[in-house]
Amino acid sequence: FQRHKLFTRELSMLMYGFGDTMSPLPESVDVLEDILVDYINNMCVQAAKVSGRKNKVAVEDFKFVLRKDPKKLARVEELLAMNKEIEVA
Repeated sequence: FQRHKLFTRELSMLMYGFGDTMSPLPESVDVLEDILVDYINNMCVQAAKVSGRKNKVAVEDFKFVLRKDPKKLARVEELLAMNKEIEVA
């Protein structure tokens, strides 16, 4: 399949922030990006499965999928609250 390299720049910066070199190996970034894209795809598929609506996924569906992972669910709640604050400001 064709790689789109959607997150290459951001992942390189994250890797540097977590102790890698300033310019991590492209192969390392590619592997991490593959893992990330797979995770995002799996989350979307799971959310679509629990969604009661056809061809529509809501935030609540993602929260339901994450219900057994308190850390990730708390982070989602935090980001949603911050987004609401930004919208109000």
